[in-house]
Amino acid sequence: MYFFERNDEYKDRIICIDDEGREYTYGQIWDMGDALTEDCRGVVILECSNDAESLARYLALLRKGCPVLLIGRNLDEDVKVSFRETYEGDDAVNPQLGLLLSTSGSTGDRKLVRLSYENIQANCDSIVEYLGITADERPITTLPMEYTYGLSVIHSHVAVGATIVLTNKTLFQKEFWEMVEKYEVTSMAGVPYTYDMFERLHLREMNLPHLKTLTQAGGHLNEDLQKKYANWAAETGRRFFIMYGQTEATARMSYIPPEKCAAKIGSIGIPVPGGSMVIAEDGELIYFGANVSLGYARSREDLALGDVNGGCLKTGDMARMDEEGYFYITGRKKRFVKIQGRRISLDKVQEDLQEAFACEDIICTGNDDDGITVHTSSRETADREYEIAGMFMDKWQVRPRFVHIKYIDEIPRNPSGKVLYTKL
Repeated sequence: MYFFERNDEYKDRIICIDDEGREYTYGQIWDMGDALTEDCRGVVILECSNDAESLARYLALLRKGCPVLLIGRNLDEDVKVSFRETYEGDDAVNPQLGLLLSTSGSTGDRKLVRLSYENIQANCDSIVEYLGITADERPITTLPMEYTYGLSVIHSHVAVGATIVLTNKTLFQKEFWEMVEKYEVTSMAGVPYTYDMFERLHLREMNLPHLKTLTQAGGHLNEDLQKKYANWAAETGRRFFIMYGQTEATARMSYIPPEKCAAKIGSIGIPVPGGSMVIAEDGELIYFGANVSLGYARSREDLALGDVNGGCLKTGDMARMDEEGYFYITGRKKRFVKIQGRRISLDKVQEDLQEAFACEDIICTGNDDDGITVHTSSRETADREYEIAGMFMDKWQVRPRFVHIKYIDEIPRNPSGKVLYTKL
């Protein structure tokens, strides 16, 4: 049985509590969804947010066998129109196709990841297993439903009959924390940007007796923060999971068990149950598992394609493995430049600059011809261009003429906090 199907065992359990404090049972959400999608056929574009109606529609469309393209309600209208013109309709599609997700989040790139029902279920089962999720869990939505990480939180808790606190409130609204306390939230998920916000809000000093689990994915977490949260969790009897994934693998590919988190700083962990990883000769990390997507779609016709990946995903990340089988990302395959004969990781340079200048708002881009551009939304950091140039010369032997400092008003990010490098 798929997790989104009707299960009499759960029908009277509470599936969600919304921003207005309304509680819905699994049975009510199933009935609501069936009524709302009665006339739906073919590929359906679902504009969603973290609310009961979106959840009901989504689960119902999966049950009906209508491939769902999830987009945020706040997405630019021109982008919505582009998606509709490209994908919506009742033409023939691969019967395995269940879900379509964008990897960009908000840029309007019409390339989508094609996920099968089997992909979704396999990753859901894996997450439930390694996180030890039970019906007693009560997560709160800290990420958008249309984002693969946020969606995986919903999948894995619906699968076990748990209750989800659905909210569109932000971390900086007092109502969010009132809900955390009132509904006895047991877990929260976050990307690196979320953890930066947790720190500003002094999460580790809050009185949250019911909060037992924190998870992090969606990019490399600052190592100092990893240490802080790993140690805090261990000292307070909580669990802190570092995870690694991509939309192309439905959600998760690896994780660090909580007891290893403090000892494996910087690692992405070990493969999730049912998955495996190897490092190719060129250093690229390759993942194998039943959660690997069918492939991409760039046009309506692509929705009829079969499984072109065959359970194998070239992640595009360069990696190494330690003696205990824990993997570490060393950079993106495409995020390297060759300057003055030296191969330089933009990710590593960016990380070192952020640490040296105690500023998270430093982002690096570059190419072999033009060199490296350091983008920052910190005026103070931008004014320290001679220090930055000196660091490039001392640490990476890159001459100042290949280094460009650019002040910008804001670092462009998608709704989940990931940097939109293409906009830079």
